[in-house]
This record gives sequence, C-alpha cells and structure tokens, in this order.
Amino acid sequence: LGHYAIAHHCPLLLCGMGRHVVLLGDSIGTMQGISRGRGFLDKVQQELGPHDIKVENWSVGGATAAAVVGQLPALRKKLASCVVAGSELVVVIELGGNDRMFGLPPAQIEKALEMLVAAVQEARATPMVMEVIPDGIERDVAERCKVRLVPTPPRLKAAMKEPIRRGTIPDIAPGYVQSDGIHPNTQAQKHIAKTLIVALSEHFGLGLDVPSEEESPNCLRNSPCSLQ
Repeated sequence: LGHYAIAHHCPLLLCGMGRHVVLLGDSIGTMQGISRGRGFLDKVQQELGPHDIKVENWSVGGATAAAVVGQLPALRKKLASCVVAGSELVVVIELGGNDRMFGLPPAQIEKALEMLVAAVQEARATPMVMEVIPDGIERDVAERCKVRLVPTPPRLKAAMKEPIRRGTIPDIAPGYVQSDGIHPNTQAQKHIAKTLIVALSEHFGLGLDVPSEEESPNCLRNSPCSLQ
C-alpha cells in the first residue's frame, strides 16, 4: 500500500503560541496538477491568514491511510512537538482514496482512519475528517469518533456516477477532474476550499462567508466546465 515516511516528507511546523491547521493527505492534498496559488489549500490560507491562523501541508502523493498508520510513532512525535500550552492545532485528515484504489476492504480503511483520528486526539489536537468519496466510510468514522466531517462538496458529489459503492472510486464527470479522471481540477478546488473553509471558520469562530460561483451546467455533464 505504498510508503509514507513522516520524518522525510512532513515539513517542520513553526509551532508555538497561536492557531495552526495541518492537512494530512495524499495527492489530492498536494493539489497535484494544479497551478501554484490555485489549489484549495491556497484559498484556505488566503481566508485564514488574516486571522493569524497558520496553515501547513503534510500531504504526500500516493499516501494511504494504512501506510500512515504504519508511521504512527513518528506522526505522534511530530504532533506532540506542535502542541504547546496556549496553542491550538487542527489536523485535517484527507486520506482513504488510494486505499480504495488499491482495493483495501472498507472495514480496514475505516480502522486506519479511526487510528489516525485517535492519534491526533492523543496529541491534544482537533481532528477533522475530509470525505474523499461519499460512500459512507469517512462519515461513519466521523460519527463513531464524534469528530467533524468535512463533506464532499455537493457539486462534486452530484458529478459522481451513481450508484457509489462503498470502498470504490466512482466515475466523475470531466467538468471537475483532470485528464487522468481522478484528481480534482482547478474548478473543483474552489468547491473543496469552500467546504473546508466553512468547517474551519465554524471551529475557530470566524464567521467567514465564502460566496458561491456560478458555473456552466456542463460541469455535471460529459463536457468541459467553465464559469458563466
């Protein structure tokens, strides 16, 4: 299921007093194929930065939830070094897509995600679980662990071919994915950013208002997508 080396891939947070957000993810988290400054985490940073909230990206392309669990000792140590008296750390877990692609059983994906949530909680940080695919896996983990779910953006969910089977990757209308048929394109980044900003804004009590953008109906069809 691949290799994920915390010590080699994750940058050192400039932790200390204050509020911080870490994204622990895979190639969706690295915003693979997206121009610099146009990814969803760039937009999150633009919204949170003025509120003195620092955002760090610990995502690694190809990462699986199962592989990150194999690096839990290193992850726990890194998280512990980031949580100090008077600080607040939120860890957004965006993993599970590659586990599905490798055919890992849903129960094993859930177990891996639950272990990651527990590790974040043990470090006295706040975990959030991003819903990679709306097949119930992340939602069930969030409910059982009583943590915040960052749901699949409604536009992206509507673009996925039904039925969505638990533990699989559905076909997605090309309006929201790159040519590989998997990674979210620039248009999708805006929707991913909005759902994450809403969750983080509510958590930190910021009251941010992220307006929606009008799009062509083609985004949900088998044709290119563009803003109206």
